[in-house]
Amino acid sequence: MNSIGIFAAPGKAQARGLVQQLIALAEARGIAARLPANWAHSLERPDLAASEDEVAASDVLVTFSGDGGVLAAARAAVPHQTPILAVDLGRLGFLSSVRPENLERAFAQLCEGGFEVEERMMLEARVLRRRDSSSDGATLPCQSGARSLIGPDFCDVGGSLGLNDAVVAKSALARILRLNIYVEGELVAAVRADGLVLSTPTGSTAYALSAGGPIVHPGVPLLLMCPICAHTLMLRPLVVGPDETVEILAEFEGDEVAPGELQAMLTVDGQIGVALQSGDVVRVQRAQAIARLLISPDDGFYTRLRQKLRWGD
Repeated sequence: MNSIGIFAAPGKAQARGLVQQLIALAEARGIAARLPANWAHSLERPDLAASEDEVAASDVLVTFSGDGGVLAAARAAVPHQTPILAVDLGRLGFLSSVRPENLERAFAQLCEGGFEVEERMMLEARVLRRRDSSSDGATLPCQSGARSLIGPDFCDVGGSLGLNDAVVAKSALARILRLNIYVEGELVAAVRADGLVLSTPTGSTAYALSAGGPIVHPGVPLLLMCPICAHTLMLRPLVVGPDETVEILAEFEGDEVAPGELQAMLTVDGQIGVALQSGDVVRVQRAQAIARLLISPDDGFYTRLRQKLRWGD
């Protein structure tokens, strides 16, 4: 290991001291530390400043944050397949394997190859919109499939990779959504609801769990669909195959709203958003990219569940 990148949440009280501690540990072993420019200047170490992409391209990426920071780091690390070691500064820390007080011991374990790389499935969510006179000419045409709602008259207007989930949901004051849900071009359900969560196995302990979905081991490849406050008692969470494509046709109920007023949105990992128009199709499928998390052999998934969810207390 020749270099180590550091991402740290700016609002975490412990982060500054832990980042300084990690820099000292790395430099003692002759390992180059890389920091985003704002952190490097804050610590008066401009010599360590690097772009976000350069930080993410290090041999290992260490995060000091809650799970949200790990999600952001995972997306940044994807082009370089950099493994991520997450130090937990959050409330639950399902994605973290190191407690702050154990940083020195964990760093020594890292240098000795004591962590295992756990590959996590990611998803890709895109918003596809029918072309008209108001469409952005710079958007790229989507690839239409044989079993799809999408034809050549649609264009891609935004989206992202995600490690946790893609959520189609109404805005705070909007009327209920009308969602037509398709898998591989076959209609699964037409439902009125506040929204729909499409989750990876990793995201099964996040929003999908709050929406009534099951907890899924991260090594089980699948996509999990969980309706949010559906206006029916019959629509339950549904598991679909990892290589199946899900498409959601979103339509808005109720009166027309003023131009520019937000009705609904696609959000990916709760961090990236694309505003939806009535008639948009949200396509969600397994991403080719994977996230790589460093996990201690002593920190099994079920042990983490028991500890984080206090099962048996």
